[in-house]
Amino acid sequence: MSEIDEKDNAILEVLKGDSSLSIQKIGRRTGIPIATVHHRLKKLIAERIITRYTIDIDRAKLGKKLVAHILIKATPKSDHIELLEKLMKHDEVEDGSAITGAFDVLIKVRVADIDDLDQFVLKYLRTFDEIAQTESMIAFRNIGK
Repeated sequence: MSEIDEKDNAILEVLKGDSSLSIQKIGRRTGIPIATVHHRLKKLIAERIITRYTIDIDRAKLGKKLVAHILIKATPKSDHIELLEKLMKHDEVEDGSAITGAFDVLIKVRVADIDDLDQFVLKYLRTFDEIAQTESMIAFRNIGK
């Protein structure tokens, strides 16, 4: 893998802000020639530094206004990574991590309201044999990137 330099970082910063930009617009915003941007993007993709282009959806505008972080303690001998991978498949789960400390997994969920959160915890999370305990924390305000 080659080293990432200032030009690569400039391209990545522009793409983090808007991954739909054309090569021409990236070149204008970074001051890097278009041919160089094209070559650098191909390299970043080939080296799997850029793994996908995506969109950022304002889920609050789609009715999903409540954000909660849920700590999960797994049962002894359960595979935390496998559990996390299963949880990440649920539409309401936005982010997840295997963590250290008293709990094993942390997930961020976005739902419409407290009733939906209640349903998510009681009707979904509690169905996993691998989950011994949960602790939910509702976000008063969420400022994400």
